[in-house]
Amino acid sequence: FGKSISPVCECKVTAFFSTDQIFQLFFFKKKFINFAKDLPKISHCIFIILASNKLNTTNKILHKFIYLRQYMIAVIFASIMVSCSTGIESTKKIKMTKDDVKLMVKTPEQKFSENIQGTPLSSWEKGHKFLAMSDRSLYIFDPAGIDPNLDGHSIKGTILSFEGIDSHINPDLTEECVILLSDGERTYRYKTGKQTSTALKEIESHKLPLIADLDLILKWKEKITGKTLWTKSNLWYDSGGDRTEGLKFAKVKVEDVVPSTGDFPIRVKITGPSGNEAYIQMSYTSDIHDSRDFASIFFLSDPKEKYPQISKENWNRIQRGKLGEGMTKEECKLSIGNPDEVRSGHSHSETMDIWQYSDGTYLYFTDGLLKEFRQ
Repeated sequence: FGKSISPVCECKVTAFFSTDQIFQLFFFKKKFINFAKDLPKISHCIFIILASNKLNTTNKILHKFIYLRQYMIAVIFASIMVSCSTGIESTKKIKMTKDDVKLMVKTPEQKFSENIQGTPLSSWEKGHKFLAMSDRSLYIFDPAGIDPNLDGHSIKGTILSFEGIDSHINPDLTEECVILLSDGERTYRYKTGKQTSTALKEIESHKLPLIADLDLILKWKEKITGKTLWTKSNLWYDSGGDRTEGLKFAKVKVEDVVPSTGDFPIRVKITGPSGNEAYIQMSYTSDIHDSRDFASIFFLSDPKEKYPQISKENWNRIQRGKLGEGMTKEECKLSIGNPDEVRSGHSHSETMDIWQYSDGTYLYFTDGLLKEFRQ
């Protein structure tokens, strides 16, 4: 349509739109406006903004048809520009829900550890023992039940015995279950934040913060002491709790399992490939809340057998969590884990990928091989 139109043509165009067609025109106008709002990066497209404004302000049916056509063309053009770019595009990291994790097929390591679980409060026997892992353990107990003369008192490494449960009436008149633990001289009160009937079912021995269930540690001691395993983590510690040089995918022998006075309840004492002794911190169970359970830090069999194509040089890098030019994406993931952000694209002759990690590590791949990196 031109800027000017003859009266005859205008009459024909106006007559062309019946009542139903006018309704459809405004229906599609609304749909296209909603569609444009949902498109990423469209809000700053000047063509769509201008077309939308004209569509909303004009009162003539003919002009609405003209501006609607312009609007549709602008939306389609902008969507093509957004979705068909050949530059580096961002891919968001997909996180699984707890239910997704539970539905996954269990690994041999998860099956190996699944029978070691905490005990619900309803089954605790008097004398059930726990270990205070830190002086911070004192903070989980009700301060009103602690002798004020104990200011500066060290509770780290203290064995606490279960003495029973009590109930506490809060100011809002709600009842709260309280767990009583004793060191032989004084009683500590742990307020569960739950009613007694609920606490008896939901509170489990492995979920108490900053105190370790000694029965679970004993079960692990009996299960893996003397066993040959392969490590998934290079987070190794010396006897004093300081970081020491560790290896991933290394063959080790478990010498002992002891209570921890660190962030995790268990310390697994191992002998490394060169005969060096070290410790690895571990949680008790394969519960989803435990970030360092057995399955996440140990293999039951040699993982190298799954990757016969990896060269000895690159395998040594992987074991130390290092990178090198020419490594594949799979090798990089084995070495430093999955990236937090991935951007992919291509030129006329090669594909390009950029991996970024939250700690600042940056990897640049061309045709699937590592070309540049910052670690």
